[in-house]
Amino acid sequence: MPRTLSVQPPIHTTEASGPPGSHQIPGVSRMELQQESQFTQLPPEVLLLIIDHLNTAGKISLLATCQYLRRLSEPLLYHHLTPDGSWKSCRRIQLLKTLGERQDLLPFIHSFRGHLIPTSIRRPSQQNEEADSKPRTPLQDEWFAISAPLLFQAINIRDLEFTDGIDWQANGRWELFKSAIANMKLHSLGLCSTSKTSLDLTPILREQPELTRLELTCPTAHFEGLEKSDVQKLKVFGGTWQQAATIIPGRPVGRLDLGCGDTDECHCQDEHIFQKLLQSSETVREFKVRAHTVSDDTRLRGVLQLIIRYLPKIVNLTIVAKGEISAQTLLEEIPKFSMISSLMILDAWFNPFAGAPSADFNDWGIYTWENVSEKLKELCPSLGDVGYTPQLRITV
Repeated sequence: MPRTLSVQPPIHTTEASGPPGSHQIPGVSRMELQQESQFTQLPPEVLLLIIDHLNTAGKISLLATCQYLRRLSEPLLYHHLTPDGSWKSCRRIQLLKTLGERQDLLPFIHSFRGHLIPTSIRRPSQQNEEADSKPRTPLQDEWFAISAPLLFQAINIRDLEFTDGIDWQANGRWELFKSAIANMKLHSLGLCSTSKTSLDLTPILREQPELTRLELTCPTAHFEGLEKSDVQKLKVFGGTWQQAATIIPGRPVGRLDLGCGDTDECHCQDEHIFQKLLQSSETVREFKVRAHTVSDDTRLRGVLQLIIRYLPKIVNLTIVAKGEISAQTLLEEIPKFSMISSLMILDAWFNPFAGAPSADFNDWGIYTWENVSEKLKELCPSLGDVGYTPQLRITV
């Protein structure tokens, strides 16, 4: 029988906003100091501001100086947590263990971006990294039962993003997530999901009037029933084209990151969706377009033409190609963006000879990416930054 998880009562604390202030100062007395220094004689509020500007290594160094500075600086190490894929799993597990033992640190977490499930190859009871032979879902359940109720007590989180793919519909996880988020006042929310069934974000978004950023790697998420008065401060959105068509109209979204998602349907050339994007209450100036699984140059040209037609004031354009892109497409379409200042081409296979080059194009002598970059800057006076990341191609 599936196990249903529940939220533990939250740790109540004064709302966190802005730089650390007196309401966030741990109970520390200078009387504990063996010897005072001019630095420790500064008011605690000033010390917190100084310490908060140190990097992680600097804050850790302060821990070894004295008890007074240790108690001041330790909570600041937990303001912004990023246990993503760049962390080793043992480090993510240690963070979870520390937060479980030191729940007094939970109110000091302001942002969390990373994995909710610290590892996918060992169980909480295991002492090493040997892969577990049991199915992955029960393993996720064990870690989720530990990490989710704990982290969701950190109600002072303002920026929350889970980067690991989680099946949120399994074993009551989505209900736990919704009830936990209701205790937070978020500025940004990022969600990655492997759920095959639909996830209704409408109840969550209705409770987040201060939300300015929403990024979804979750094609099954939807917002049916969302009122025009909901999330009226949304400025940045990332997700699918269909999701954007639902949430953008009437909201001040000026930055988009859109793709078709891992579905068989492609909506990147749907003019109805572009008409919806045009209904943003702010001018869209930043756009990242992600190709559908494996892109082709013809489809990419069509997408660029629609962006030019409906969103001509793009300043920063990023194209995640996932396939071939021709010099001719770039040199014929990009100059039509009259205000563009930055162009990034990512995960692309640049082919200067793709398609059927026109006679004019043949006269330009374009053979390398450097040739394209120089020609683009010549054709686009406003374009100052051009970047290119080649696609890794595996040959057998």
